[in-house]
Amino acid sequence: MNENQEKMKIEKLSELLKKAPTDDGTFYSSLYDLYVLIGIAKGINDINQGNSISLEELHKEMEALYESTSRRSG
Repeated sequence: MNENQEKMKIEKLSELLKKAPTDDGTFYSSLYDLYVLIGIAKGINDINQGNSISLEELHKEMEALYESTSRRSG
């Protein structure tokens, strides 16, 4: 993690986990919530760094992948 990336404080993370809708008091639900929060933080970081594509670009990539696999298989 480089210095320019925003770091989530433990206190903030703890607060988010306490407010999580899936919190049923089990270790498993806490791990799941933590996994989701980390994924969201990574996604926000990627967007802020310009590591994202538009929905239109995604559709084009998916169509190209579909075309290449359909040619090989049939």
